[in-house]
Amino acid sequence: MLHNLRLARRHAVAILASMTLALAGLPAGAQSSSVGSFADAAARAAATAGAGFARRSSLQQMYSGTAARPFWTANGRPTRQAMAVIGILGEVATRGLDARNYGSAELATMAGTLDGRSDSTQLARFDVALSRSVIQLLGDLHEGRTDPRKLGFHLPPSQSNLDLAALAVDVSAAPDPNVVITSAEPVYTGYKALETTLARYRTLASDTSLKAPPSATGTLHVGDSYAGAETLRRLLVALGDLSPSAAAADVAQGAQYSTTLSTAVAAFQRRHGLAADGVAGPATMRALRVPLAHRVQQIELTLERWRWLPDSVPSRYAVVNIPGFRLYLFENDRYASKPEIRMNVIVGRAGRSRATPIFTGTMSQVVIRPYWDVPPSIARNEIIPATRRRSGYFADQNLEIVSGGDVGAAIYPLSSANLSRVASGSLRIRQRPGPNNSLGLIKFLFPNEFNVYLHDTPAQALFSQSQRDFSHGCIRVQDPLSLAEFVLRDQDGWNRSSIDSAMHGTKTIRISMSRPVAVYILYQTAVVAPEGIVYFYDDLYGHDARLAQTLARSRPPAWTY
Repeated sequence: MLHNLRLARRHAVAILASMTLALAGLPAGAQSSSVGSFADAAARAAATAGAGFARRSSLQQMYSGTAARPFWTANGRPTRQAMAVIGILGEVATRGLDARNYGSAELATMAGTLDGRSDSTQLARFDVALSRSVIQLLGDLHEGRTDPRKLGFHLPPSQSNLDLAALAVDVSAAPDPNVVITSAEPVYTGYKALETTLARYRTLASDTSLKAPPSATGTLHVGDSYAGAETLRRLLVALGDLSPSAAAADVAQGAQYSTTLSTAVAAFQRRHGLAADGVAGPATMRALRVPLAHRVQQIELTLERWRWLPDSVPSRYAVVNIPGFRLYLFENDRYASKPEIRMNVIVGRAGRSRATPIFTGTMSQVVIRPYWDVPPSIARNEIIPATRRRSGYFADQNLEIVSGGDVGAAIYPLSSANLSRVASGSLRIRQRPGPNNSLGLIKFLFPNEFNVYLHDTPAQALFSQSQRDFSHGCIRVQDPLSLAEFVLRDQDGWNRSSIDSAMHGTKTIRISMSRPVAVYILYQTAVVAPEGIVYFYDDLYGHDARLAQTLARSRPPAWTY
């Protein structure tokens, strides 16, 4: 449908161009000469503007052959669409972009010099310059400003079929260019909600009356004296954690950390990945004192990462947000608007060696009562030293030395010599199935180069922690039974009851899924929940900092407008 609409728009543009020449009152020969002169000038301008421009081919496509004509001027003056687009380019901060990347000020100056008497060279320079900026904007909105793989994100290359040149032409002819520009953005509800939130936080960040609450002496509990109580009230109202009416009633409490303030602080803590106990300790005070400009940047960086995702998703998929320590399960929800199931997860520890990688995969197998094949690094660095210190450690952990795969693996006795063979890589260690297995009672496999998967865990107490980076890289799930029921719902013979029975049985069962589930392991430090509540999370692995540095260095190559 969109393709047909674009064809119709391009047809309309062609008619409009013909009408423009006719209305100009030029003889047929003069029209041809004028167009030819513009085409030559546009080709030269496109070659100059395209030098070093990542989307050069799209720009040159617009001005090649019979396509070479003015898109942004009529009768030697900027069109209404041109002026509207220049305005849009100047306001791209509302989309989390940097207006300096699109030359809006330079384009506005150029537009002001076009008075109907400009020669073909002037008209062509303006036309090509504006087209370049539009193509740059459309591409940035659709697929992001940088390649995520250069930042260590193991995401597939963009599979988009978006024709940037054709879409730029659509923008030039549209009654409302912003509608066409918006069509290049991700369709996901989370992206749209975050873009709306960005406007709100920009307003908050510019409000000089909002101050960071002063640090407290020690930890604040209800009833404690706190000189910054009024400042804290104002901030919590602005952030939406305290209603204006409750704040007005609380003014009578004066310089006291009141029950009202404690309740609002608990709401703030919940939105910022902290234990929601209403007690204002050092971590909470640090979060309250984070500049709102930093929250704006978190939103902008998360919007950029949204743009790296594919244009569409399968009917059933799972999303893990690493810094939020959450798993979301979706069914028949192409916009990722409301997850069917949400649960807490544990991810890899901060640090390069144990951090959970960012990548996508396809879940294809479920293993009930799995063995745990201990990674060689863990065997060498943790298990072998612990066993050499205390011989009973090996039996206590239900470990064994083996060679080969799960089926028919030869088992070797525990000995110093065999431990040395494990260290050298000729043998390996695995943990037998059972409730104390490090993988718990079930694991979910999606083949990948990192050997990362989702699994159960016997350490359920860790889910009560607000920051849950405890694993060696795999992702532990709080409710594995619900996850198994979700991914096996179309599988004959498997339902919640039969899965639970098998998990507490005696056999290791490997199930090949008849309907694989897409898995997206992502990194989002700003999230708007379906309920409209915005959450901010710490930059656990430093990805925000690296992306911000990269974007600051990756402005498009300069071109004389």
